[in-house]
Amino acid sequence: MTRAQKRRALKMRRNMMMAGLALAILTVVVLFGSRFALKSNAESEHEMYLYYTSVTVNSGDTLWSIADAYHTVECGDMRDYIREIKRLNHLATDEIHSGAALVIPYYSADLK
Repeated sequence: MTRAQKRRALKMRRNMMMAGLALAILTVVVLFGSRFALKSNAESEHEMYLYYTSVTVNSGDTLWSIADAYHTVECGDMRDYIREIKRLNHLATDEIHSGAALVIPYYSADLK
């Protein structure tokens, strides 16, 4: 391998590492940004914390039935909550398939 090829390979590796770092930072920003987007103006006696869980879609499940199981007043309007679930899971429609894993945001008073 020539010196020029080694420099190109090193530059390519450095660029890939920078792209990976940028992607990691973007992921953190999106996750923490969505925490504030889901916050409701509803008053609560206890502080609620936003968490995420993974749910495996079973036969007969719908996006709405899964969302209904995790929806609380802190999530705001159900339609907004569904939109947030679709955004987190990169879904263009409400269609989901058995066996798929979905990321579902939910609120809990328990600090975990």
